[in-house]
Amino acid sequence: MRHWRTTLAVIATVALVGTACTPGPQTGGTAQPEEKPVAGGRVIRGSFSDIRVLNPVIATDATSGQVTDLLFDPLLRPDPKTGNPIPWMGKWTASADNLTFSWEIDSKANWSDGKPVIADDFLARSKAVARSKLTTQKSNWTDVEGWTDYRDGKATAISGITLDTANPKKFTVKFARSFCPALLNVFGAAPLPSHIYGKYTVDNDPAKNIDTAPENSAPSVVDGPFKFKEWRKGDQVILTRNDSYWRGAPYLDEFVQKVVADTTVQAAQLKTGELTLGAIQPGDFDDLSKQENLKLYEWKDNGYVYVGWKLNNPNVPFLQDKRIRQALAYGLDTAQVVQSVVFGHGEKQIMHTPSVSWAFPGTGGFNEYNFDPAKAEQLIRDAGYAKGSDGFFAKDGKTLGWTIVTNQGNKTRETFLQVATEQYKKIGVKINPKVEDFTTLVPKLNTGSNEIETIIIGWQLGAEPDGFFSIWHSSNIARAEQAGNNFVGYKNPELDKLIEQARVGNCAQDVRKPIYQQANKILNEDQPYNFGFSQNRILATDKRIRGIEPGSFSPDATWNVEKWWIKL
Repeated sequence: MRHWRTTLAVIATVALVGTACTPGPQTGGTAQPEEKPVAGGRVIRGSFSDIRVLNPVIATDATSGQVTDLLFDPLLRPDPKTGNPIPWMGKWTASADNLTFSWEIDSKANWSDGKPVIADDFLARSKAVARSKLTTQKSNWTDVEGWTDYRDGKATAISGITLDTANPKKFTVKFARSFCPALLNVFGAAPLPSHIYGKYTVDNDPAKNIDTAPENSAPSVVDGPFKFKEWRKGDQVILTRNDSYWRGAPYLDEFVQKVVADTTVQAAQLKTGELTLGAIQPGDFDDLSKQENLKLYEWKDNGYVYVGWKLNNPNVPFLQDKRIRQALAYGLDTAQVVQSVVFGHGEKQIMHTPSVSWAFPGTGGFNEYNFDPAKAEQLIRDAGYAKGSDGFFAKDGKTLGWTIVTNQGNKTRETFLQVATEQYKKIGVKINPKVEDFTTLVPKLNTGSNEIETIIIGWQLGAEPDGFFSIWHSSNIARAEQAGNNFVGYKNPELDKLIEQARVGNCAQDVRKPIYQQANKILNEDQPYNFGFSQNRILATDKRIRGIEPGSFSPDATWNVEKWWIKL
């Protein structure tokens, strides 16, 4: 699917990122009416980290998701500007009780080897998720009838998925209860070619799965606009045009994703033309906007950069005290960070839901945690700590402090880490700042490793606000035996109940929105994250590239990449 998930990716919901829809300032635009698209050329996109995998079931990081989105098409996708689900590779009808969805895959949809995309390919995706130990997408499927029994090895088929014996393009999915995120979370998934991946999931053997399939790093059959050509690990991934793409062959010959060391290198290579596409950092905006060879686009993002406090790590027991977490909110001048770190290209975030989402409740009734160092120190004292001669708080002989890590190469986050370290020192909290390669951070986060004490990272959220379930429900706490997106180990029965309530029953937005408001208020009070800021997306492109149409629900703006072309 086009990359619109929440960075670690829960399909159609969330993705872990290493790097409303009201467009911000932009230069450039789409093709002029008199311009005629021509085939040829390549786009080279910069990335601060390498991919980890090329299978959409187990791609939990945004970098991998950026590439898999170009290889595998979903049944539906969100409108890039509104987030509303629209047909892509099929059409559907829903029963009056919203329990049964009937689908027909587009008659033209085919795999790159010429075989048609069929209902059995959707079933292969569902089975792959059920049995994988690396996926973070299980919570999207649990309400499909019979899915959990198949997952647990109690059944050899998923009773709620029925394939039409007369038409291989048709199938129905029955849910045990009305599941509000069904369209985007379940049917926003890209089918897997059953004739390739089917052999890895064995119906009568729950231990067999796709997690180690060789195709995960070199997919041989795809149905997206590009095909896999080569992965030079640590350097670049090369995709080539899928001439048999069912929506029509793309104009571009190749799409390359190239690893760059950091934002400085990326900016330099955009200037020279070594890169022709890149999501740039705010600090490079003024400089690159003056380059004659580039066009810049800016729009509000459906995501945020945060500081995550790992609440279930025994090495940092201080963080289990809400007073300490609230003190950390008062002790960090996030409003100033928006100005000095992202140069005004963003906004302060005080809750999980970004302002572009239909579920955003506004900020009335929420604690803004305006910068107040004195209040921060008082809360720390209330928690039983005393400041020593070294200027740091301590209790029972233990200094109040820990390591905060962020991903190397992202200058915005590295600067945010520096600012946080300095400001926390001023309120008597000792921070050890650390940077680490994104590809090594992701598995530690996914498995709940206690090597991580606290982290600065970001979420790219999906159009469906049910990302709450993946990130905050206690059933998704990351652990060694099963990957999860609740990296910080947050557990709150009241929040769990609200999240579950928002998933089922009456699915009207005006019914669900107040539920998410309550959920946001709990998080705003408990502060398992310092919610940091939402940073605008800024895309720099070679000015010759035509057809780009950005939107908050297509963070990479590649939803229509098959229509991109280069004016010679």
